[in-house]
Amino acid sequence: MCAPWLRFAILLGAAHAAAFAQSASLTAAWTFQNTLNPVVGSAALVAVDPLNRGTYVTDTVLGTQRTVYQFSGLPTEQAGLSLSTVNVVNPLSYSFEMVFAFTERAGTFRRVFDVLDRTSDRGLYLNAQNRYNFAALATGTATQTTGQYQHVVLTVTGNRARLYVNGQLDINLGTNSMNLETPNRVVHFFLDNLADQSRQDYASGRIALLRAYTNELSASEVTQLARDPFSANVGATAPSFTASGVRNGASFAETTPLAPGAFFSIFGASLSAGTGDWSQAFVDGNGPRSLNGTRVFLGSQEAVLVFTSPGQVNGIAPEGLAAGPISVVVERDGVRSAPVTVQVGALNPAFFTYDQRNRRFAATLAADNSAYIAPRDLFGVNTVNGLAVRPARPGEFVIAYAMGLGATNPAVPTGRIPAPRDGGYPVTGQVRLTLGTRTITPLYTGLSSFAGVYLVGFQVPGDQADGEFELRISINNIPSALTYLPVAQ
Repeated sequence: MCAPWLRFAILLGAAHAAAFAQSASLTAAWTFQNTLNPVVGSAALVAVDPLNRGTYVTDTVLGTQRTVYQFSGLPTEQAGLSLSTVNVVNPLSYSFEMVFAFTERAGTFRRVFDVLDRTSDRGLYLNAQNRYNFAALATGTATQTTGQYQHVVLTVTGNRARLYVNGQLDINLGTNSMNLETPNRVVHFFLDNLADQSRQDYASGRIALLRAYTNELSASEVTQLARDPFSANVGATAPSFTASGVRNGASFAETTPLAPGAFFSIFGASLSAGTGDWSQAFVDGNGPRSLNGTRVFLGSQEAVLVFTSPGQVNGIAPEGLAAGPISVVVERDGVRSAPVTVQVGALNPAFFTYDQRNRRFAATLAADNSAYIAPRDLFGVNTVNGLAVRPARPGEFVIAYAMGLGATNPAVPTGRIPAPRDGGYPVTGQVRLTLGTRTITPLYTGLSSFAGVYLVGFQVPGDQADGEFELRISINNIPSALTYLPVAQ
């Protein structure tokens, strides 16, 4: 879960031989869509670009138009990529998958992959006959034509290295020369070594895909990858969760966790490769349906995503859901979970709450934006983000934040930031608000200026006694979960 009030704010060497028998696990991946940031994992891929020529271009890759990273240098000032493999792969059992092409210098030696931090000739090359070569130890039969992309997989385990080109085994060599043995375990792509004076085994090129796996890919897995490299998910762990992990996004209740236009949360494992919220992902005022490589399917529709992490995903259900059972699927980097059946309600009214004290208190602000309405000691500090922390005062106007209150007039599509409008976007359902035993007429019940979040504005009765009072809202006689509002003179 998020930090105490942050959730509310967001809504606004050697190895044992047995290891070599383990199946390959995808640990990092890059698709170079105008960034070197990974789409799987968090490993930092670093551009080596002394001439500042590195750029992203559109190219035809294995028959499809794609954005690729173009590295461009000179034999004396080489360009390429570097990666620290610490905590990424087993140094004695690993695999790297690439889709790349050299764009110049056919008929010369060109370095593809280096395992000794540019201190030795050890590594993978294309030779003067344009064939792949393990540092003069073995040469294959596959060749690369300049400018033509190939799917290349290098696997290393113990004392054996294998090279596959376009799914076919090209080199199978008994050697430990490809083990990652440098202190920092840095590997380099397309960069020659710096240990001698020649430094000529270089060419510029383009790369469309790079994946790292700990442990060795099998021949059948390589064949599967080569069939469709950009959609394959070999070695990736499927997301997993249960029906009890799908919760109301405000109260975290399991009962009827989904409703049209309402926030929800999913708790599980391997739900996302990245952690972050939707704050930078809006396009033309619309929230994202894919965030950090994660998508959520509710039946045949996709949810708008608010936040992702490996253990938690928050989203907003689409407005077209029908009441009843529905199948929920989480997709991470193209790998889908097993479907899980949960219930959809016609409405799911709930106040957002502060995390402290088991989410007892509704997330509420003074209408003049001077204070968080909460017990004074709820957060252990007197102010939060420059606002005081205090109970509501009798007669004071306050604003409680809610979700799942249903349709508005005019309607706003799920996940869209409402445009400024006189009168706002009031709900169309029948509203009933209670504070303790008293029924209060809200001044406004409708969407806020934030996607999916509703405001319930009301005045605390002037003769309200001090205490903590139950605060509930019902829409069309469907009540919210129990929350509390503190009041004090």
